[in-house]
Amino acid sequence: MPITFVRIDDRVIHGQTVTRWATQRPCDAILVISDKVAADDLRKKVLKAAAGHLKLGVYTVQQGVAALDKARASKHNFFVISDSVEEFAALKRAGGDFGKVLNVGNLSATRPGTKNLGNAVCINDEDVKCFDYLAEQGVDLQFQMIPDDGVRTWSTLKAKYQSL
Repeated sequence: MPITFVRIDDRVIHGQTVTRWATQRPCDAILVISDKVAADDLRKKVLKAAAGHLKLGVYTVQQGVAALDKARASKHNFFVISDSVEEFAALKRAGGDFGKVLNVGNLSATRPGTKNLGNAVCINDEDVKCFDYLAEQGVDLQFQMIPDDGVRTWSTLKAKYQSL
């Protein structure tokens, strides 16, 4: 079970990742899969510092497919994180196997057309399409900021989105 946690969080790596999630699940290294992050040298340096003692690899979606295969064959435990649902949908379409459960954390309202679903989850129509695609592919979408929070489901949040 080398991939122990898979998460969307637009902050990518931060205190909750290192101090909360990494103490709840085994983690030797973090794989960040994001075309945007992979193209941003400054952000990669900041993320490396935020990862602390954990090893860090940053990959584009295209590179991420091979990185996931290598991680699954490893004896080490990996977290897989991206900053958007679009990146995970693209990864899945490219044949990336990140498992059956995708945790969703912070999604800020900085993008156009977002609706606030509470507990730091703001999504737009494009996000809905991507979440629907992942759900159709059998991915269990679990909305949860920190391990102590209850899990909210995609069906519940989609209904809320449609009601706003």
